[in-house]
Formats: sequence, C-alpha cells, structure tokens
Amino acid sequence: MVKLKDLIKEYTEVNTGPKRWFKAVGDKYTEYEKATNKDLKEVDIPEFSTKAESIEYEMNKIQKGVRISEREPGRFRAQWSYTRRPLSPADWKASLKLVIDAGGKIDKDWTRNDYEANYDREEPPEWVPSIYFTLR
Repeated sequence: MVKLKDLIKEYTEVNTGPKRWFKAVGDKYTEYEKATNKDLKEVDIPEFSTKAESIEYEMNKIQKGVRISEREPGRFRAQWSYTRRPLSPADWKASLKLVIDAGGKIDKDWTRNDYEANYDREEPPEWVPSIYFTLR
C-alpha cells in the first residue's frame, strides 16, 4: 500500500541529473559533485604576472584606490591619488608591512603618509599618500 509520506518523500528528493564525472570548461567541480555536495564553493583566485600586481591587489583590500606604477626598472610607487586625507595609521602600517613581507625595500626619503591640497582647488593635490619601494 502506498502511503502519503512515501509519495511526498519521492517528490521532495533532489534529482541530481546525469552523473557526469567530467568537468565542463572553466568549472572547478563536476556536475555530480555540485548537485550532491552543497558545501562546495568556487573561489576566483586571480593570477598575477608580476609581484607588483599582487601587492596592488592586497593593498586595495586594505584601502581602496591604490595604484602602483614602475618609475624605473625595479623601482615602484604605490600612490593613493584620490584620497583626500592621510591614511589611518593602521592602514599605513599594514601597507608598509605588506611591501616588506613581499621582499620590498622602502625608500624612506620619499615615502610619506601626507596629504597636501593644491592652492587652486580645481587642480590635483600637491602630495598624496605614497610609498616608494624597490623589489628584490
């Protein structure tokens, strides 16, 4: 005899579809793994061609708006161009530590956490928080 609870159970079960064991292009998991294990998460981890790009990515996590440019071969500048104030001490120390941990040597003569507005407010500021460093 068919009971009502058996009918409900039959219609509430998740249909996993075909058990494809291959991975579609660009997928991390197979269709079967995705359907049967809800704890799987695909995380996009960016790949960087240079160490400076990875430093810029990590600095943007600390404080948005940083751009790193190569001034000379091996010498870089990290600059917060659109910041209208100095960085907080915690963000500044974290950014310096990030460069040092990546194998960089900071140029203390040029590195400053200052903001100096231009006399003419329509022009860009005279100085923004900047870190000058070299990578080994």
